[in-house]
Amino acid sequence: MKQSILVSMVCAALLGLAGPGLASESGIVKTLQGQVLIERGASQLQAKVGDPVQERDRVIVRSNSSVGISMRDETLLGIGPNSTMVIDRYAYDPVTREGQVETSILKGTLRYVTGLIGKTNPKAVKVTTANATIGVRGTEFVVEVPGKD
Repeated sequence: MKQSILVSMVCAALLGLAGPGLASESGIVKTLQGQVLIERGASQLQAKVGDPVQERDRVIVRSNSSVGISMRDETLLGIGPNSTMVIDRYAYDPVTREGQVETSILKGTLRYVTGLIGKTNPKAVKVTTANATIGVRGTEFVVEVPGKD
């Protein structure tokens, strides 16, 4: 009896530790060329294929570089050279297929292919630039924001 209680407590502790880490992963770096940085809080990480991306991450793509990110709901983000994008908000429930995606493209280019969130509820997807907010009504678009040098 004591052993089964101990096993239950260990399993609960492990699930508690794994839960927040899994919940915070919004997507994954699928393709990468050149130098791409992920700013997460005070840290700046050199991105690699397979790395997770999270809500509030700032993705910085240097010149002659690009990155492809696949989000948990199958949204695809292609970020071109000399670009900066922020994942402002990302929530997705794979059971209900409901969620919300909000990104900001600060400069450069972003190719956006809608995933399950946008197909289920297009109003739950927003892409913001310095001058406009784009509401998704289709399944694919490209945004270009001139950078300030």
